[in-house]
Amino acid sequence: MQLRTYQAATVQDAVKLVKRDLGSQAIILSTKVVEGLPDQAGAGKKGVEVVAALDYDYAPAADSSPFSQMVKDKIASWKAMPAEKESLSFLKRELDELKETLQRSLRPLEEYKGNSLAKELKDLKWMARFFLKQATPVRHSRFPKLLLYFYYQMLQQGICEEMALMLIERLHHNLSPDVQGNKVMVKDCLISEMEKEMLFAGPLQLVPGKTKVVALVGSTGVGKTTTIAKLAAIYALNNKNKIALVTIDTYRIAAAEQLRAYARIMDLPFKRVSSPREFSHTFSDFCDRDLILVDTAGRSPRNLTQLEELRSFLKQSFPVEVHLVMSITHKDDALSATGDQFKVLPVDNIIFTKLDEAHTLGSIVNQLYKLRKPLSYVTTGQNVPEDIEVATREHIIPAVLGERNVYDC
Repeated sequence: MQLRTYQAATVQDAVKLVKRDLGSQAIILSTKVVEGLPDQAGAGKKGVEVVAALDYDYAPAADSSPFSQMVKDKIASWKAMPAEKESLSFLKRELDELKETLQRSLRPLEEYKGNSLAKELKDLKWMARFFLKQATPVRHSRFPKLLLYFYYQMLQQGICEEMALMLIERLHHNLSPDVQGNKVMVKDCLISEMEKEMLFAGPLQLVPGKTKVVALVGSTGVGKTTTIAKLAAIYALNNKNKIALVTIDTYRIAAAEQLRAYARIMDLPFKRVSSPREFSHTFSDFCDRDLILVDTAGRSPRNLTQLEELRSFLKQSFPVEVHLVMSITHKDDALSATGDQFKVLPVDNIIFTKLDEAHTLGSIVNQLYKLRKPLSYVTTGQNVPEDIEVATREHIIPAVLGERNVYDC
């Protein structure tokens, strides 16, 4: 065990010295007030003396390990790598060398308490992802650096490689070499190309004298009930429309009661229905309303029986506009599976929720491209009715590219 004594003007200053010399794994054994500090700590003043200890087993620092240094060297050398070396076999050899070095240098996990092992594994993971991305045809192609910059920006924001590559291919084909070197013009053209692949529905359109029925469907926990309440508040309180709330959620009593509470607060009629026939009768009861908002039970995308049951509710003699609600916090492959399974329903539009909880928004582009359905609304929190916005290309696309805050949507 290593023991050291430190004197400083305050305990905080002494702890900084301890961390500087011994690292964050050091233990403070004792502190006491002392008179007449050394010149460097403020001569003639009262201060503190701290005794700290460090077990040698935990001593190595993250940045001093051979593997950490090797990762840094590899990153630096790769950035200067000539194009002819950028082959898949070369990159695989580089990764194999890193893996072998890591295996040789790993010691028992206890020696890496703190952030050392996590940092090295993070570095390795980053390098592996970086190398493999460079092994794609994009890196070998004739694309100029600026197009590659936007390509990797899209990947970083969660846009799938297929979509990103397609957009960059279009820019390279359609733009002159001079324009391809202008960042502002390339970005504007990229946004224009993204607009071609993303449809936007706009707000719910009500026709005077006609009752519009809108149903929200989706997996459990994506925010359907709260989104219903937000839409009801906008159209009833702000737009002064006549609204009714209906739930065909026969599984979750709590969700039905939550919607009933919203209806009571906004003084709106509410009804819970348990069969397609009852739903048809409810439409007749509320035919004097401008808008009927329908909440549904969360369905597992893998439960085809439940989806067929829901489909029977939505198949009515009157038109029902169906919005598939998807949470941006779900992984892209899970969203794709949800979109594929919910195709058995007559989905008209998409709503994305929980944008405030997401690190990237690329999945919005991915799913709109795959499903070929327009985006109607996005939500950015739990507040009713503030945290919902009509989705527009002017706001969503810059947000997807990381150039606009989601709260500005």
